[in-house]
Amino acid sequence: MGSSIQLPSNAHRLQVRLQKDDLHRLFTSLEDAEHEEAILCQLGSLRKTFANFLAHERQLDPPDNATLTRYFDACSDPEQGPQELLEILRLLAPGNGHIGRNQVNFLADHLRTRVEHFLQSKQQDLSLLHTHDHVFGSGGDFCKTIHASTAAAIVAAPLVTICKTGTTNVTSYHGSAQAMETFGYRHSHLSIPTLNQELDSYGFTFIPLSALNFPYSQALKQAREALWHEAMNQLTQHCDVGDPNWQETLRTTPLTLDIFKIVSPNAQVLRPTHHSTGICSLAMLPYVLSLYLHLESEGIIVHCYDGIDELSNASSLSDPQQPTNLLIQVTRDEIVFEECSPEDLGLKRARLEEIREEVDLAATQSDTWHILAGEEQGPRRDFIVANAALLLVANQGIVPSQDSLHSQLREAIALINTVIDSHQVADNFTQLLNAHQQQHIQL
Repeated sequence: MGSSIQLPSNAHRLQVRLQKDDLHRLFTSLEDAEHEEAILCQLGSLRKTFANFLAHERQLDPPDNATLTRYFDACSDPEQGPQELLEILRLLAPGNGHIGRNQVNFLADHLRTRVEHFLQSKQQDLSLLHTHDHVFGSGGDFCKTIHASTAAAIVAAPLVTICKTGTTNVTSYHGSAQAMETFGYRHSHLSIPTLNQELDSYGFTFIPLSALNFPYSQALKQAREALWHEAMNQLTQHCDVGDPNWQETLRTTPLTLDIFKIVSPNAQVLRPTHHSTGICSLAMLPYVLSLYLHLESEGIIVHCYDGIDELSNASSLSDPQQPTNLLIQVTRDEIVFEECSPEDLGLKRARLEEIREEVDLAATQSDTWHILAGEEQGPRRDFIVANAALLLVANQGIVPSQDSLHSQLREAIALINTVIDSHQVADNFTQLLNAHQQQHIQL
């Protein structure tokens, strides 16, 4: 379906640095037209995304905080059915005329407070959790790629300390919590001393969001899945996934945003030092970026223009000059926006079907083990390696700072390939699983 798009051979790469204060002023001073125009001009291909966001913010008719809290907490109510929750998701959708930046930030604060009180009720002191970084994709990417963020964290663990959180599947065939259980890793109860032991010894630990009292009932999962299918139906009315105009369709088709793809991954309830996340829709970017500013976070946001919430080596487009990924690095003082292609990172551009998720979880885990052990080359390994490298760049202390993010990523990719091929990754993860299972037996 659709017609081929002719792309220039020298497609422009966005590469701009903004001061945090300038972006915060853009979000909050909605009547400062001169400043707004100056920032939007610098954002190039992202201009329309941010202009639409600002126009929405100016016309916002928001609910009060008590109403927001009631809607959000209803998503944890076991008496609510999928259809009722679907209506609540529509009411909470950012960009719907009522939910804007301030409401998203408020709900993130509310969720952080909920988790803190829950941990206190379990006699777990969050302040005792050791220093760590965090990664969590938004999930629900429109190409159903292999689950990369958990595998990437495992791969990066010999070099950077990651406390990974995750869920069971909502729109994918399986989620990170199910993947970790298949590996033989499962926390029967939350213990910060146990998490610290794993962080200190192996650089990796995993917590399912269900252990933190997040709203993830079966009815809510069904409602969120229904919302995702509505979005997919809207997109595929224009073209099929992976067609030459697929990226343009993703950019121009208005979709109802899932609040849980924005707030849950980015509330950063465990207070990481650096936070990395992915978004499956560009329309999510201003809200996620506003959360970084609100929470004073540092780290990286990534988006693949094919609707993938990861850094992708695959694309629907074959032109090596065409950027496929958007990287946003948030540091203490500035925000860097940069586009890149797989070729910029020294990777071969793959087809989307080469990194697609398998239905069979056991087969997926077997494939992942081959990658962890250095026994597989090719697109799936490149996909995981690229996202592990992203965690090294997000840390800001492992790869020397260079002029461009893609230059840092090239160096980080080389480091990741070295630790895989030296068997450090497989040995480290095997030792973690053995120790974790022994701990589980003792409990």
